Amino acid sequence: MKKRILQVSVLGLLIFGLHEAYDFYLYNKEKKRRASYYENLSDTSSPTVISLRDSIRIEYQNQYRAIHIYVPPNYEKDTSARYPVIYMLDGESSFNDLENMSPEWQIDEVINQAHDNGKQTAIVIGINQAENRDAEYTPFVNPENPDAHGAQFTEWIVNELKPWVDSNYRTNTDAKSTTIGGISRSGMMAYYIIMTQPDFFGNALIQSPSMWVDYDRLMAMQLSVNQLKYKKFFISVGEKEGDMMISHAESVYNKFETVINSDQHVRFEIIPNEGHWHITWRKSFALAFPWLMMGF
Repeated sequence: MKKRILQVSVLGLLIFGLHEAYDFYLYNKEKKRRASYYENLSDTSSPTVISLRDSIRIEYQNQYRAIHIYVPPNYEKDTSARYPVIYMLDGESSFNDLENMSPEWQIDEVINQAHDNGKQTAIVIGINQAENRDAEYTPFVNPENPDAHGAQFTEWIVNELKPWVDSNYRTNTDAKSTTIGGISRSGMMAYYIIMTQPDFFGNALIQSPSMWVDYDRLMAMQLSVNQLKYKKFFISVGEKEGDMMISHAESVYNKFETVINSDQHVRFEIIPNEGHWHITWRKSFALAFPWLMMGF
């Protein structure tokens, strides 16, 4: 009996050791793959993208924030044209692999293609995430996020950043022409921002929203039928993001679809074969942009 127990114990240790060795092998393989990827990174942004660093101040945080600004290819030539604006949270991922250190969302490529096809274009403002991303992208203080200041961050966008953009670029300033977008936790914030600032934002790009951050309070937020009537909501999630993420994204869609009941104003996409990562959001934006621009 003791011999049998010893054999089982040895076998268990062997299996455990092999499992740990395999995990170590996979870890190093992935580490090498990423190192190779980083070595070959290049600037993938379009010529009409500029990055402003230490130029835009967030007064309540007593710090500066980098933003990335895209203007359409004909912006400098047609000086009479004005454009809708898209504000993207986690904006370092919008245009450039070097900024994101992983696959960018190719927002500039999508809009450049629209320009080449004679379609509506837009100005895009990519706002870098904060060092304490969770606090900035959490609207309500809760036990997990006692330093949450998403509400203040929202006020900064509306009262300081948007006026600066509208003063320095040829934008259409009305809510219908202004979109807020994000991914994951910032996708949840895009939902929160349009729900709290409906007079400033007419459209929301809500990708893989992390509604679990404060699901009940977020879903309890309401806008009137009149407030929702002229808004557009594009909600997306990756097919492989898991049951909870898909269910929560679908809940957001159902919340708006029940009131608006128009596929011209509410759209839901499950991105096939993709999980919670940048290629999902790249594919999502390519679907969202022409839909958001319909009617301009």
